[in-house]
Amino acid sequence: MQTYVMNPNLFEQYFLHFAGKLADAPGAGHLAELAQTAKAIPVPVLASLTAKMARLNPRAVNWALATLAEEIADGCAHYGDATGFARALDRDLEWPELMELATTEVERRERGSLH
Repeated sequence: MQTYVMNPNLFEQYFLHFAGKLADAPGAGHLAELAQTAKAIPVPVLASLTAKMARLNPRAVNWALATLAEEIADGCAHYGDATGFARALDRDLEWPELMELATTEVERRERGSLH
């Protein structure tokens, strides 16, 4: 059985997307720096993230990713490289309270967009 492992280019695209979207924020340059190191994320870290993301609500995962990007752009969070970010995300996805908060926030936003 072949296991799918997330491509590190997805992280590169993620960092570049948010670096552009949050370009006026003080830490936006750090997002671009993380993009440059995304291809070096070790396969075991990517495999762990892939497995966790597959079990979780994709919208909640996206919310968590966007929140982390905003923290980086605001200068509240800093990672030495994309691997450090990926390891932190891997830990966060194991935190049930965070994922419950993410799911609740996604549902709240979806309800709000219906009105």
